[in-house]
Amino acid sequence: MKRPAPFLAALAIATVFTNMALADPPAGAPPGGPPRGPPIERIAKDLNLDANQQTEVKRILEAQRARMDAERQQFEASGTRPSREEMQAKHEQMDAELHQQLSGVLTSDQLTKFEEMRKHQRHGPPPGERTGDQQQ
Repeated sequence: MKRPAPFLAALAIATVFTNMALADPPAGAPPGGPPRGPPIERIAKDLNLDANQQTEVKRILEAQRARMDAERQQFEASGTRPSREEMQAKHEQMDAELHQQLSGVLTSDQLTKFEEMRKHQRHGPPPGERTGDQQQ
């Protein structure tokens, strides 16, 4: 049975932020390497979330993670292999849905900063900029 590897890879990339936002940091993280992703406490601190916002953001991210896990399992079980276009469309749809859900919870400044955090999480910092270094 062929596995839908490209689709699974795309879902894995899309879930990195969500998975890491909900997970505890690894106990024995490799020295010198950047953390894999910020836990919800880090998101709350970086975005200056109040208690209600933190609860809602966590709920939204958990729901998105559960949905992505269910879809990944569905594709694994079906043995189908979606096209690159289908994967990209699904990824864009999920990003748009996440943005819409968070826009009801976060201020526009917080939402902008969240999207910036996601961009760095997915692709790493821009060339010449190290993780954790904030130049101003």
